[in-house]
Amino acid sequence: MSSKKFRVTAGVLIAFNILGTILTWVFHLTKPGTSAASAIGSGTQFTGPLGLVAVALIALLLAGSARRWIAVTGTVLVTLFGVGFTVGELFQHNVGMSAAKWDIVLAGAVIGAILGICSAVLGVRALLARRAASRADRAPAAQVLR
Repeated sequence: MSSKKFRVTAGVLIAFNILGTILTWVFHLTKPGTSAASAIGSGTQFTGPLGLVAVALIALLLAGSARRWIAVTGTVLVTLFGVGFTVGELFQHNVGMSAAKWDIVLAGAVIGAILGICSAVLGVRALLARRAASRADRAPAAQVLR
């Protein structure tokens, strides 16, 4: 169950990044003079870099794999993405936007930070649950009966 919650939360975080990038451009919430290539490569005020979002999306697909090491690798990568996204959201600063636009960016940052924290915590829980299940599978039968 923990793994399913993790994948849903991580999927919402990735969708938030994609939708946030679109909304950033529609409502002009970028730094003045920022090009589209720069925003895609280094992110916007509202979201992370789309290159990292693509890597996180691929890692999320890997997290659902039947092979243990592929699933663990995907889970670790998505968890690191959640942590990195949260840290990025917490250290925002205004770069010449109006107060109204900055309020929107801050509201999005709070939502993004919450999603990032939830994704990271659920990722760690999924990894720990997978490790406990792996240890239980390897335990001798005499220890299981105690």
